[in-house]
Amino acid sequence: MPLTHLVNGPELTLSGRLDAQNAQELRAALTALAAAPGDLRVDLADVPFMDSSALAALVSALKDRRREGRSLRVTRASPAVQELMSLTMLGRVFGLEEPR
Repeated sequence: MPLTHLVNGPELTLSGRLDAQNAQELRAALTALAAAPGDLRVDLADVPFMDSSALAALVSALKDRRREGRSLRVTRASPAVQELMSLTMLGRVFGLEEPR
């Protein structure tokens, strides 16, 4: 399934697999929003799989935004993404609530 994204204000909604094959596309989508004012929310509810290359793209974008005094927050995450965030201990960094 290819990566698709929708920009709605300061929110980026992603769907499809996030992996090495489309990590550059993810980086480009995040870079395109670099000039957007305020904090960026990234919705990953429709992402059934995410690998380390996609996670690296998100971490890089988070670091860029923090340097500018802004944030990047994952607002929703699929179970697979929640598991990856938990394993890497990055859930809190991205503002994800612990699953109940």
